[in-house]
Amino acid sequence: MNSIINKLTFSVPLSVEAHAIAQEYSQGISNTVKRKQVYLNTLAVYAVENYLQCMGFATDWKESDSRNNLATKLMDVADLEVKGIGKLECRSVLPKAEVCAIPPEVWEDRVGYVAVQFNSSLKEATILGFTTQAAAEVSLSQLQSLEDFLLYLSELEVAKSPEEEDSSSLVKIGQWLDGFVDAGWQTIENLLNPQQLGLAFKSAVSMTRGQKIDLGVHLDKLSVALVVKVASESQGEVDILTQVYPVGQNVLPEGVKLSISDESGAIVLEVTSRDEDNWIQLEFSAELGEKFQIMVVYGESQETRDFQV
Repeated sequence: MNSIINKLTFSVPLSVEAHAIAQEYSQGISNTVKRKQVYLNTLAVYAVENYLQCMGFATDWKESDSRNNLATKLMDVADLEVKGIGKLECRSVLPKAEVCAIPPEVWEDRVGYVAVQFNSSLKEATILGFTTQAAAEVSLSQLQSLEDFLLYLSELEVAKSPEEEDSSSLVKIGQWLDGFVDAGWQTIENLLNPQQLGLAFKSAVSMTRGQKIDLGVHLDKLSVALVVKVASESQGEVDILTQVYPVGQNVLPEGVKLSISDESGAIVLEVTSRDEDNWIQLEFSAELGEKFQIMVVYGESQETRDFQV
């Protein structure tokens, strides 16, 4: 059972279950250093999830990159999705270490970074504190306390709730590059198979998320992934790439329509799938504060999503 050691730290026993999960996600990795990295990252996320659940916060580890085999092999990632709040990065700290290392690939799309220190036997993890600022190394002495951490998460939760009530269908895409991704938008690795992940975009500074959409009924039912990629282009403007991919099959049926409407409802861009198209896409730019709508249509069925930059 978890126990609070003092006001500033929280101890989590690393059970057989914890090590079994870490073993599952690190097995098959031939590189010894990488295998150890994935193993420790998994234990760190396990500890933070355990802690947050004890504190009354709902988590979704399965929707996090740290539970995606491809993502863990390509990146040094230890994220945990906290429902209604965003992603936390759970960084492992070895015994006697004085700093918490944060790799550059996780400096975006995070609401905070939690330091998790292991004992030498890896039987216990201690949640030391957190920071909201990404840096290559953060001194353990400079971490904010767990009291402040719980307050910070509660404030984020409260701040997002009224926004969802007032405009539940409005996606604040302009905040994605700052790490605040709307609920219901997943990483594309969770939606598409590896052969479909060749998403091209001219800007390196970007954020990609997707959402499964069901179109049609009965025998004509079609599931597609609506993928939206936003990238910073210049001050006051962003580039947006939106794509539609089939889910559970390799090609789209003929007649799937993707369109972009402006705030007045007028269609400004449109594309329709042809026979054997693997995907369809539209690319455009929008100014900060601008609203637009994405619509996906197949037969008599249509789904719309409202966005604001």
